[in-house]
Amino acid sequence: MSDKRRELEQLRHELGHIDAQILAAVEQRIKVSKKIGDWRRVNQLQTAYSESSPTSDLLARAASADVPVEALRRIFQEIVATCIPLEEPTTVAFAGREGSSVHAIARSRFGVGSQYLACESAAAALEEVTRRRASYAVVAYETQSDGLVQGTLAALSASDLKIMACFETGCELALASTSPSPGEIKTVYATSSDRAASERFLASKLPAIPVVEVTTVGVACEKAAGEAGAAAVAETAILAETGLRTVFANVRDAGDERVRYAIVGTRPSGRSGKDLTAIVFAVNDSPGALHEVLKQFAERGVNLTKVHSRPSPGEPWGYVFFLEAEGHATDRAMVGALEEVRRRAKFFKVLGSYTTSS
Repeated sequence: MSDKRRELEQLRHELGHIDAQILAAVEQRIKVSKKIGDWRRVNQLQTAYSESSPTSDLLARAASADVPVEALRRIFQEIVATCIPLEEPTTVAFAGREGSSVHAIARSRFGVGSQYLACESAAAALEEVTRRRASYAVVAYETQSDGLVQGTLAALSASDLKIMACFETGCELALASTSPSPGEIKTVYATSSDRAASERFLASKLPAIPVVEVTTVGVACEKAAGEAGAAAVAETAILAETGLRTVFANVRDAGDERVRYAIVGTRPSGRSGKDLTAIVFAVNDSPGALHEVLKQFAERGVNLTKVHSRPSPGEPWGYVFFLEAEGHATDRAMVGALEEVRRRAKFFKVLGSYTTSS
């Protein structure tokens, strides 16, 4: 064996040794997670969902090294999600159909060991948590193109539940099939929304190919996997579990969509040091009423990141305001501001304090 070949084999042997260490560490983490689950059952303790863990510090240190930090984040996210149901049996409601993108997003956060309940709307998902049939709800909170999701905001405003965490993800549409060759595609399956989002792309790349609308993304992928010459339009997050191969990436006419999802539960989250707090409120129809509310934050040095208004249900030409501010609801400056807003507003509700991650 040549010296170069021997050197390569040595490096591969070293990789195998490192892989064994990684596997042993993951197994140890799983054992500790099981111990936490046993302790919780004995002490009948349920804790609030939190993404704060040593993982964040590890990734921050890795950011200066020659490593793909985003890839590391996904690896750690999968490990954490696998351990969550071991620490506490978890049922998660989500606003969407089984096999939809939000279903895949929920599974990426809570792991394959959790149970999932598909719900027709954000209000229905929150109702499952309120009635204790689910521990958490995962709902779309904000999109890059359309802003706050009004159905989610209305459901949160009418509920006593709290946003516990938010996370942002890109939603890239792709055309996938069992064959990577565009010339073999005879039929494309897509939901009505995905078809509309990629209409111009499909017309330019596959002008003579019929696009058949189906009820869910899951059905589209099943058709593509089971029929010769069939393809599906689906988000890449879903395709990872279908076995389909990408024919065209990024087929959305307007480019990638960014979506912020909220994890909602019964208990407020603790401080992380990088929190946002969201509230909804309504003021009396009088000069300077809104200014008086916003001034409470400015006087205490609290930075506002978002202020939106939306029509108030059941009140013609009435409006409620959504406000997002930097800081946790228990921070001294925030407590003072919120108490003053509560005193001045005719309607007031804290939706929750949370961190936003990717």
